[in-house]
Amino acid sequence: MADFDFVPGKKNYPIEAFAPDGELWWESKQRGTTGAVPRMASWLRWNVELGGRFTTRQLRETLNIKNEHAQRRQRELRDYGWEYLSAKEEPSLGEDCILEKYGWWPGEGPRPSRDSISAKLRRQVFERDGGRCVLCGRAAREKYDDGSTVVLTAGHIRANSHGGTATLDNLQTECRVCNESARADTGSTADPQSVVEQVKSLKKSDRLEMLSWIRAGQRTRTNLDRAFDEYRLGGPLVQTAVLDYLERVEER
Repeated sequence: MADFDFVPGKKNYPIEAFAPDGELWWESKQRGTTGAVPRMASWLRWNVELGGRFTTRQLRETLNIKNEHAQRRQRELRDYGWEYLSAKEEPSLGEDCILEKYGWWPGEGPRPSRDSISAKLRRQVFERDGGRCVLCGRAAREKYDDGSTVVLTAGHIRANSHGGTATLDNLQTECRVCNESARADTGSTADPQSVVEQVKSLKKSDRLEMLSWIRAGQRTRTNLDRAFDEYRLGGPLVQTAVLDYLERVEER
């Protein structure tokens, strides 16, 4: 934790962790702080470092949340800017979640409006796009070059700030990296000439395909991509049947 002036008698918490009534934000009775989502947000903000782990059970027991829908309330944190990995994105985590980004918590002021993209609409976007980022082609749970796990989100084609709406025809599947606006705001650190040289090294057919992607504003999925997606999403029976067929063909 950073160096703050600590409140006397309140061990290990900086003054920012306390509400105006003198209580820790997740123990405060002030208006706007008592619901499950605000309390979870406050506790995570001051008890879990970025990259640290927590569990739904830990939140429920620590905050004495009896609500049977505690896990759903935890997922709602994502509507307020919180980002974390769970077993859904990385099965090896089990019950653990890894905190990747802090979002809104009561100490920042009134709760903002929730993300207008509903879970149902997000699923429709993912299903339409084959469960892959339309910009880089990566699927959920695949790995980036640095070993981190791909997490998908629904991104606006036309941004909210430019009048874009949360409708199926204005949303597309993007991974968190492609969706991240910071890269565009700060400018790429890549050397333009080195990227051009990399493009030059491609086969002519690959260069033409890349040109079509750029003009379309997204990566075009091939029949091979679609077949692999059907395999990947088809479940054990489909995967076994496809693997058996390909291995028989290879042996001929």
